[in-house]
Amino acid sequence: MKKLFCILLAAVLLCMPLSVLAGDINTSEKRTYENADTVLPYRLILPENYDETKTYPMLVFLHGAGERGNDNELQFFHCVQYLHDNMPECIIVAPQCPANHQWVDTPWANGAYSIDAVPESNELKAVVELLQSLEEEFSVDSARIYAAGISMGGFGTWDLMMRHNDYFAAGIPVCGGGDPSQGESLKDTPLYVFHGDADTAVPISGSTQTVDAIKEAGGTKVEYTIYQGAGHGIWNTAFQMEGLLDKLLAQKLSDRYPTEESVEESSEAESSEEASSETPSAEPAVSETESESEDGENGLLIPILLAAAVLIVVAVAAVLVVKAKKR
Repeated sequence: MKKLFCILLAAVLLCMPLSVLAGDINTSEKRTYENADTVLPYRLILPENYDETKTYPMLVFLHGAGERGNDNELQFFHCVQYLHDNMPECIIVAPQCPANHQWVDTPWANGAYSIDAVPESNELKAVVELLQSLEEEFSVDSARIYAAGISMGGFGTWDLMMRHNDYFAAGIPVCGGGDPSQGESLKDTPLYVFHGDADTAVPISGSTQTVDAIKEAGGTKVEYTIYQGAGHGIWNTAFQMEGLLDKLLAQKLSDRYPTEESVEESSEAESSEEASSETPSAEPAVSETESESEDGENGLLIPILLAAAVLIVVAVAAVLVVKAKKR
């Protein structure tokens, strides 16, 4: 009986989400963002030793369909605690999608979709507005804003990366689906994509087709992990991949979209180099006034020397004449 109990306990622990295994997040704040179209509950997790004199990366985590509602708690059920424990110097934002709504208004069973045919949802619009408002309130590094999500949130992550490619530095879409027609626009975007090839809830084609399109467009910054024989719930394994979060946090939007300041600094440096190369030597330049003065002095010197020579010759001649008369 004791052995059977231990086996059952181990099985339960293995099936528990990362958030439960890690314990409670005690540094999160319950908040609500509201605009004309939606009310978006969210949890804000600041670094434990948050210092407003520093800047921090910011990650938005989009939950799956099972965590929708307005209790502002269910979105913590999967992965958020693990992200908090392993990204201690990062601001984490966990919004909750209202019941009966989706981050992306497309049937999940279809996998891939077209952003031209599917308008951006009110919920994702609110997410972007929320992040922008948090940039004003907290000390956020605007070059290091990231998106990650699972299942329905995997679709949301793809959607954010495609529609707001100039805002997010990198993304982690897990068992979601994207738009293969956006391969060209995503070819320089760091993406870490995960899917199980036996997923019956969201077909793997939604990830595979989009990743293939990115690579066909010349993209080299997408990493795609396929779990052989795995079904839909792969997120615990995906987020625990060694080095994943470190690679995510190393990405900077400024590497893809240089800021005006960096462009100006680069231009100034180039101008300085060009000016240096145009200078013929380190000798000080001679002004026209100085040159004219030297020429004038040289012109007077010759007649003076000639006159002195004539005077000397005359003086010597006079001395010789005097001596001759005395004889």
